[in-house]
Amino acid sequence: MECYPDPNFWVTGYNTQPGASARAARSKEEDSGFHAPLVRKGSKLRIARPEERHARRLEFPQTEWDLLCGVIMAFREGDIPVARAYLDRHGEGKQSLILDLLNVWAAEVPDETLKKEAKAIIFGLK
Repeated sequence: MECYPDPNFWVTGYNTQPGASARAARSKEEDSGFHAPLVRKGSKLRIARPEERHARRLEFPQTEWDLLCGVIMAFREGDIPVARAYLDRHGEGKQSLILDLLNVWAAEVPDETLKKEAKAIIFGLK
């Protein structure tokens, strides 16, 4: 039997994207942003963009997907030095995994600007 380092690695939660009426009814005091890395709308499932994630999940990452989004947001804040500091602070020992996730993000994200951003992060962190 093959054993992976973290048995919960393959368990990933998802959020259901609210419709327009549900969004309008939501209280302004309520937290905004998705806690889980995946978003479901109807029968479609997608990876949540970093700016859609809940800020607290990026401040205190619990999963590798949180780290990925945190690195991207840190890069947007202050380029590679800030992204590297974030990764060193929160992702000790997971740098290569985050680089792999960035490669997946760069390959699968539909927006060309986000692809270029991901490739710049990968280049800067290597």
